[in-house]
Amino acid sequence: MSLRDTFWPLLGNWTGVERLASGESARAMIVFKLDVHDLVVTQDYRQVRDGGEELTGHGVFMIDGDSDGLLWWLFDSTGRPPGPARGAWSDGELVLLAEGAEHRFAVVDDQLRYRVTAVDAELDQLLGSYRRISGH
Repeated sequence: MSLRDTFWPLLGNWTGVERLASGESARAMIVFKLDVHDLVVTQDYRQVRDGGEELTGHGVFMIDGDSDGLLWWLFDSTGRPPGPARGAWSDGELVLLAEGAEHRFAVVDDQLRYRVTAVDAELDQLLGSYRRISGH
């Protein structure tokens, strides 16, 4: 599995709107890029809620050499150290399980879709839709 090939649809700079479980909406920007000789994909994330509250994060994706699945660490401004999320691509969608939440990334009709669902409650915590503002 090559990160360049599998992440190609996600690579680039994206901007869009998110709807949160609280009913709030937010503006967000996500950047995915290949790094470290194509051994990792990094992700930068910035969310600004309607009230001005900001959440930032930095993610690192890499192939799990033991299983060929994917590992993802998301460091964010809440300050909690992340454990690795585990997942894989399925039918063009990246699905990862992290600390009781399922994260799904997919590009559909030139739009990035991001969905975070609480596993125990089967409740969407975040639904985002973004457009690419610059290429791969």
